[in-house]
Amino acid sequence: MKKVFALVIVTLFAVSMAYAETPTEKAVGYDGMLGGLSYRAMMGGLGLQGIVGLDYESPADTDNFSSALDLNLGVGVFKCMWECDRANLNGFAGIAIMMDGSTMKDSDSETDFDIAVGLEPEIFLLDNLSVSTKFGLMIAIEGDCRGADGKTVTDSGGMNFGTYGQGVSIVEGLSFNWYF
Repeated sequence: MKKVFALVIVTLFAVSMAYAETPTEKAVGYDGMLGGLSYRAMMGGLGLQGIVGLDYESPADTDNFSSALDLNLGVGVFKCMWECDRANLNGFAGIAIMMDGSTMKDSDSETDFDIAVGLEPEIFLLDNLSVSTKFGLMIAIEGDCRGADGKTVTDSGGMNFGTYGQGVSIVEGLSFNWYF
């Protein structure tokens, strides 16, 4: 699945490079926090970001010996709080919906919601290419997990408050944006 995302991102970069002479305030890329494709656009003083991602786990990766297909959707707003030639510091707020599991084999599924606020340092490697990471505060609302019959609740879910973000030293949370 990661190879497909990489191919889509490279294709989007190539198309945008062919048609754009100078960077605008729109970007496509990969968001490392949700693990999906991202689209960003500035609208006045605020920016809007949408993220769509898929995650597949094989039976060897899961503890219930079945495959799982996860869908991650996110939407957020951001505002540039500090800007210079090669870096920005953005403040952001967002909501993510993670539909975990799959009904492909055993109907074991749950839906989680994350509400996040924080900071996003963004460093421009090229005029059009930036790398960023997010860190801040998050409320995670975990949904019920149902068993193979689709009715039995195996986990009642819950709510967690906490912090997130790994900083720029951990590659897993890095996001890449190509401005076109």
